Amino acid sequence: MKSAYVYLQLYKLFDDVTPIKADCGLLCGSACCKGDDSGMFLFPGEEAVYRLLEPDWIKIEPTDLTYEFEGVRRTVKLALCSGSCDRFERPLACRIFPLTPYINGDGELEIIIDPRAKGICRLARGFMLEDFSPAFVKNVERTFKLLSKNRRIRAFLKEYSLYLDEFLRFF
Repeated sequence: MKSAYVYLQLYKLFDDVTPIKADCGLLCGSACCKGDDSGMFLFPGEEAVYRLLEPDWIKIEPTDLTYEFEGVRRTVKLALCSGSCDRFERPLACRIFPLTPYINGDGELEIIIDPRAKGICRLARGFMLEDFSPAFVKNVERTFKLLSKNRRIRAFLKEYSLYLDEFLRFF
């Protein structure tokens, strides 16, 4: 329940802040919400939000991605949807898209344009981080500075960043 509360508070940072000042979904026909495999990783503890809210539009499934925390391999969960949702119940990964947290080789937290988004999102292909709304980038940074203080989330972010490295090699 505690983690659900934290995520629900962080979600509020994105209620009125978006990647650009316009509705970017109008530029691409909401491409990020299309397709049979519309899904986003849930961050550790975020699944508790969906146990609490019980929305009927989301399905949560395990993935092949795992991370180690306290000597135990933990499975990363994926939130799947049919392409439509209650905007205020979206997972954190949807709220920050097309940005993502990344732990670099020096162990420092960065916010980057998600390399996986480049095939879906015009903003991910044509923008630099500086081109996004400063308030949006600031809220993504604030969110992950806070979350990365949690040891379990930090362990996830390290493994997730190695996963992203596979995509970064192509861009």
